[in-house]
Amino acid sequence: MKGHQGLRTNGGILCLIALLFLRGSADADPAERHFPPEYFERPERASWQKPDEVVAKLNLKPGDAAADIGAGSGYFTRRLVRAVGDGGIVFAVDVDESMLRYIHGQAEKEGMHNIVTVLCPPNNPMLAPATVDLIFICDTIHHISNRSDYYRRLQRCLKPGGRLAVVDFQKMNLPINAPPMSTRIAKEALIEEAAAARFALSQDIDLLPYQYFLVFSIKASP
Repeated sequence: MKGHQGLRTNGGILCLIALLFLRGSADADPAERHFPPEYFERPERASWQKPDEVVAKLNLKPGDAAADIGAGSGYFTRRLVRAVGDGGIVFAVDVDESMLRYIHGQAEKEGMHNIVTVLCPPNNPMLAPATVDLIFICDTIHHISNRSDYYRRLQRCLKPGGRLAVVDFQKMNLPINAPPMSTRIAKEALIEEAAAARFALSQDIDLLPYQYFLVFSIKASP
């Protein structure tokens, strides 16, 4: 996967490639450094992450384009691919080159040819303007330090009518391995900061036991 230009360009869509920023950088949570891809694929995760139910709630259509930002091992990427079908495309966006290599290998094994891997820095998803119908961010938004600027970058990536879906850990004591409490974002705080960046909450989905699941649309210009 030299160059990380992806598995398919879907009619000439080009993804810019950034310098490598490893998960062990200053922007990563110490508790989440150095986990191998297999950690994110562990079977017991499904009992509380409910990945298939999450993707079903996103109501993706065949032919849609989606971006999985902070894709990690591709845990959700592969499920998003199944939702958009052969005519759709999924951008797997991550700061970790080894994770993107893993996604590439698993996609080849499963015959998924409509995944484009995107190596990015922590502050830029590196997607072209008006590229995707849905941006999906699971367990990653708390890594991003300058979120107000990042939300604006996300808006530029969305097609008209596009949506942003965020899944992240509740800021409370949880019986699972989760990021440090100090790095987590309370649901209400995330809604407020997204609203300040012109993202309007359209759905607050009560599905997950340890995480909130929020879907936003872009507010209409006044």
